[in-house]
Amino acid sequence: MHRHLTVGTVAFLAWSGAAFAQDVELEVIATEPEYSAQDGAIWSIYEQENPGVTVKMMSINEDTESAYQARVAGGDPADIRSNIFFPTKDNYQTYYDVTDMDCVQWDLFSYDAQNAFRQTHGIDHQPSVNVRSNPFRQFVYYEDVMADAGLDPKSISTLEELETFLADLKVYVDNDDRLEHVIDAGWLPPAWGRFNNEVWAMGFGATKQEVRDLYLGKIAWTDQDKNPFVPFFEKLREWYAAGYMPANWWERSWEQEFEASFIAGRSALAFHGPWIFDKVQAQNPEAKLNGFFFPPNRENKVWGPESTSDYGSALYAAKAGDDNFEAAQDAFCWWVSPEIVKLRAEAIGFVPAMDLSSVGGAELTNTQYVKVLKPVLDGEAGFEFDQSLCGMCVAAKFRVAGTPEVMVDGSMSEVFGDYITGEMEMDALLTLLQERYDRAYDIPVGAQ
Repeated sequence: MHRHLTVGTVAFLAWSGAAFAQDVELEVIATEPEYSAQDGAIWSIYEQENPGVTVKMMSINEDTESAYQARVAGGDPADIRSNIFFPTKDNYQTYYDVTDMDCVQWDLFSYDAQNAFRQTHGIDHQPSVNVRSNPFRQFVYYEDVMADAGLDPKSISTLEELETFLADLKVYVDNDDRLEHVIDAGWLPPAWGRFNNEVWAMGFGATKQEVRDLYLGKIAWTDQDKNPFVPFFEKLREWYAAGYMPANWWERSWEQEFEASFIAGRSALAFHGPWIFDKVQAQNPEAKLNGFFFPPNRENKVWGPESTSDYGSALYAAKAGDDNFEAAQDAFCWWVSPEIVKLRAEAIGFVPAMDLSSVGGAELTNTQYVKVLKPVLDGEAGFEFDQSLCGMCVAAKFRVAGTPEVMVDGSMSEVFGDYITGEMEMDALLTLLQERYDRAYDIPVGAQ
């Protein structure tokens, strides 16, 4: 197949896709519900170029994911999902193996996308095509709040300065009727069990290598001196006791309470990915947002996202024999082609994980990229991102099928709450995590 793009003019995009003898309807799950409008606009181009195809868009958020997965388990998935989360040993066979799809330009990727699942899980199967650097996470704030408070988050370079900043911000929040929280928060298992815990651990001085060592059994979870998550848990308790975070935040829903609170401007800070920038600005286009990272660790690095099979686009194995499958494959190839990755990156603002120089590169103008990411990626911030693999990533091949993860589990909200409120002490918490780890992983001696 040949693809041609008239740069800067979406309407003239041409795709020499397959011609279908009869009308076809494809159901596509949006990248994220925040971006369903952008996804829909891009898919409309495909419909224009393929008059026999109708693309039916569906959006899923954290609250409706379980219902959709029940539908998948019942044998009725969508044709394409453009953003899958956590393909594992338990569910990878749900997805069609895209390894041998010759339409995917594997040589353009900035990581080994064709073998990403094999590398992390040790299984000869590739469930998705991930074209992006996975989402970056940082503190997000309203510029007017910080200006009124006389604070400059961008100037923070040490943990001591971060602590002083939060204490000063708490004084300001307590005297501003508009604000309820210093750091807003809610519960989402992947947020606090895979991402925030690693990002914050690194922010309090750990390295990604130490987190990997923990997940590979080289550091015991019960080792309070070496476990890189100990400072993370200690600081959660300390900051909660200082009144920085909402009461019982681990019982608050992610979207309806945490995100809604920050979007409404009732909080000074949130710790989030790119989505919150877009959600706030969708509600209030005049909102002036910015962000900052934890100070760099001893390697002069801050946490950066690794590119893996997560957040990739996928076809479903259950659809492979359907009449629509040829049409779904054609649409999928179009969706992960450089021309369309360029459009997707520019519409949503993600950093591409593939070389787009053949189509003029991606011109990213979204707030997170321009104000927060670009200075680091351009070498202007004085530190670098560590985008090497996460702890869970390197240990995934050793997971015991059917067991819950160490921390990515809804039941962990109660554990977090018990520790943060003092009903559980550190030694008991780490013993529990060690027990969960021992059930979840079977690490062979000498594993790297």
